[in-house]
Amino acid sequence: MQATFSTLVGYLGATDRTAVVASCPLEGGGASEGSTCGVVSGGCFAIVLAHLADVLSPDLAKGDALYGRLKEYTQWFEREFGSTLCRERCGVDVKELAGFMNYLFTGKVVTRCVDHIGAAVSRLIELVNRPLEGGGEVTDLDRRLAASGGYCAADVLRGVRSDTGYGSLYLERLSLALDGGVGLSGGLCGALAGALLPMGLIWGIDPRKEGVTGTVVPFLRGHANLYLDRREPELWSVANPFMREFKARYGSLECRDIVGRRFAGGAELAEFVEASSTCSEIKDWCRERASGLIADNTVFAR
Repeated sequence: MQATFSTLVGYLGATDRTAVVASCPLEGGGASEGSTCGVVSGGCFAIVLAHLADVLSPDLAKGDALYGRLKEYTQWFEREFGSTLCRERCGVDVKELAGFMNYLFTGKVVTRCVDHIGAAVSRLIELVNRPLEGGGEVTDLDRRLAASGGYCAADVLRGVRSDTGYGSLYLERLSLALDGGVGLSGGLCGALAGALLPMGLIWGIDPRKEGVTGTVVPFLRGHANLYLDRREPELWSVANPFMREFKARYGSLECRDIVGRRFAGGAELAEFVEASSTCSEIKDWCRERASGLIADNTVFAR
């Protein structure tokens, strides 16, 4: 996740790296739960970052085109590598110690992740450089994206920010990358992914700032906590049980399983989410549970 997104943030010349830090818990398919691959999530964030100015001007009517660009990337990734899900792409369960060791010592970390990051970044450079098509009638979708972000993650982020003080409008706008199961791929539920981002703001790191040692040590600490089931105020100790609780409650981590469909575009997604009692319930639960976990594991300085 961070390798892909951070590379494109540098390429785009962005100076605000809070989204890189916030994205930390999306690694490993969401705190190592094996859902949407971080290369997919990071690429979608980069696409939104590159075209954010387009959707902040609703009169350009480019909102649906941006969702289309996200879907173009996620469909390309699925064709190229067989799946957008971490557990299917790697062929291991990285939340289990045996799976993690298999991932590291059989070369999958290189043949799957490093290799796929390189191919994805090459594709993403073309996608972020190509202008979005637009024009025509301005829709409610265009106005919504300009004002407050997308339809799945943004509502949760806004609620957690109101409850805890952690977050920003900037992050909420970028989070449309997570809508429809990340880039309309039907993967990791956007509301659930959105709830992870404030945890990343609190306990995540920026690899560019921390360097190799400062990146590897928290990574190993987090996975040790995961495999030993040790609880402390640390990203994987908080985020992974939250992910498992969500799965036990809703039966899956993936949007396509929960709502029984994938979405063709932004307008179709918006129409469905606005009318869906299931999506409304999930967003409320993610907000309340994430805010509670943050309150239980932090001392507020705000």
